[in-house]
Amino acid sequence: MGMTLWIHVLEGREYSKDSDDHTLMYRHAESLDALCEEAGVRKLSEFFDFTDLEYSYAEEDDDSGAEPPVDPETGLGYGIEDMTWFEATEGRSSMQVLRERIAAGSVPELSSDQRKDLLEELDDCIALLEGPAGRSARFHLAVIE
Repeated sequence: MGMTLWIHVLEGREYSKDSDDHTLMYRHAESLDALCEEAGVRKLSEFFDFTDLEYSYAEEDDDSGAEPPVDPETGLGYGIEDMTWFEATEGRSSMQVLRERIAAGSVPELSSDQRKDLLEELDDCIALLEGPAGRSARFHLAVIE
């Protein structure tokens, strides 16, 4: 199975648990980071949260057979405080810049289909951050295997 990104938004103590896969954003993170750097905005990879991935690997290494406790707020083996969160306004700004640059053809290694799909992934994230950014919410891009 490959790596992907899920976008989660946190408003107060409520966070979104479901997300579409954003595999191309993960796969092309290095090129996207370079575009962000050129534009003077925060790099996409700086919004990555590895909590789920680290938890999954730790769970695989645990041979005790005991069921890990489940956090009552998240329903996961880790809580909101265990995750890394970022300002939604910053994420939206970076993704809008990326969207503009990719639409202009700034990532030549992308085929036209990949460009279209990557733009759809960015559009999904921008749309999810639009309202929350105006409410000072936070978000992250969870790295999921």
